[in-house]
Amino acid sequence: MANEVFEAVSTALAVREYADKDLPAGVLRRIVDAGRLTGSGSNVQPWHFIVVRERAGVEKLGELVRTGPYIRSARAAIIVAYEKAKGSIGLSDASRAVQSMILTAWGEGVASNWTGFSDLDRVRAEFGLPDTYAVIAVIPLAYPKRKVVGHKKRKPFHEVVSGERFGSPLR
Repeated sequence: MANEVFEAVSTALAVREYADKDLPAGVLRRIVDAGRLTGSGSNVQPWHFIVVRERAGVEKLGELVRTGPYIRSARAAIIVAYEKAKGSIGLSDASRAVQSMILTAWGEGVASNWTGFSDLDRVRAEFGLPDTYAVIAVIPLAYPKRKVVGHKKRKPFHEVVSGERFGSPLR
């Protein structure tokens, strides 16, 4: 029996080259809704998402995000932030939401990537988030420029998985 979720996890790749093709509003809404619907510790839901579709805003994100100048060529981007007061739960929940959006995008045939990681205070300020929020990611979204085949280079299973105790093979 096919498992579409596992298929998305096992084939999703970070894509940095985008086609000049509009994203339907319904697809974009479904992607960000996947973030909203993500599980949250104690159901705190400490996140906030800003969907940027206007060309000037997307280009500005390409300038502000040190790890993602290619954002400029995306059709949209999602800024992901969390309430600083929620600490590690906020960071964890927002990270889970990022992964949900990336996998949902992939399932829709939309390319994306997690950009940012640090130095995102300028993004927070530029897009009007209060000081009480920290931006953890900007996710560019667009259809891929060329066909993308999901072949990952990962360590072998036995090198990263143990059974019962570290170093014991999983049986």
